Amino acid sequence: MMNAMKNLISQRSLIWIGILFVSLGVVLPFLTVMGVLESTFFLAFLTFLLQLGGIIIGTIVTSQKVLEGRRKYRQKRKPPVENDHESKTDWMK
Repeated sequence: MMNAMKNLISQRSLIWIGILFVSLGVVLPFLTVMGVLESTFFLAFLTFLLQLGGIIIGTIVTSQKVLEGRRKYRQKRKPPVENDHESKTDWMK
């Protein structure tokens, strides 16, 4: 199930969606202040939700990428496991 969710939407597209949400959350209030859009409760609530959603999406995806990078780094640095249990000092033969 988790693999299906990973392949549904890539991390890169989620980052761009988060950036778009935060950008819209900044542009819409700016247009309201400039007088292009009429200030309504719905518009204020929408901009709040866009900013909050963008920040949450960005934080989750960034933490996923960091954890994935750490996992790859640890696997890369893991020393090879020796299968033979012989002593390296040769005193217990």
